[in-house]
Amino acid sequence: MTRRLMQILMLVCAPAAFAGDGSVALSPAVVMLRGNAGESSSQTLVMRNGTSRPMSFDVVAQDVVVRDGKRVMTPAGAIAGSIAATAVFSTRHITVPSNASASVTMTVTVPPDASPRAVVALFRGTDKIMRGKMSSYASLGALLTFALSNDVALTPRPLVVTPQSATSNLSVVQTMVNSGREPLLARGMLAIIGADGRVAGKAPLAARRMLPGERAELGAEYAGEIAPGHYRVLVTYDYEGRNLTQSAEVDIR
Repeated sequence: MTRRLMQILMLVCAPAAFAGDGSVALSPAVVMLRGNAGESSSQTLVMRNGTSRPMSFDVVAQDVVVRDGKRVMTPAGAIAGSIAATAVFSTRHITVPSNASASVTMTVTVPPDASPRAVVALFRGTDKIMRGKMSSYASLGALLTFALSNDVALTPRPLVVTPQSATSNLSVVQTMVNSGREPLLARGMLAIIGADGRVAGKAPLAARRMLPGERAELGAEYAGEIAPGHYRVLVTYDYEGRNLTQSAEVDIR
């Protein structure tokens, strides 16, 4: 009997894909799991069809790897230590009636030599959707990430600050690299500190989920107006219980 991976975070609202006069949505959109090699996890995925017609989908698993800092999906079994190759679905094809939902249970086992840290359950639409002369298919995916150790690290590139001007707000952007072996979720907060040591303004950075080796830009814009003067800009990142602070100086005229 295999042990279940401990689920540490699950977002239950998936982005919608529009199809004709309504939309289809898959939930959960993301599941973050922690455990050990050899353990198995089962996840029920629910497809909701808000259109006026039945929608059909083929269900497959693909590994998500990082190449040159960007995510790439690869077919199950195409790489060594493929997690997607272990995927078992309760069904490989579903048809969801109009204004109804249907579910599929996916079970994966992390192999001892697992090289990827993420898989996607991909629901490939099989119904052609016409919009005038254009045709498309409604396909959605749910991402499952796996953390197998505590080797988590975030490496920053230089912090870039764009001062406030007559036509734009103060903004910051920084390229971050997941330099560890495990996935992480990075959150950040921008703080603008005046010469008197007081906080002149704050703004949150959008959270970013990063796989090992992935490179991403994190940034924020302060929507308020800042009085002229010299300021220190602090950006504090929080990721998997760790903290990282970056700073820069800026003059507002």
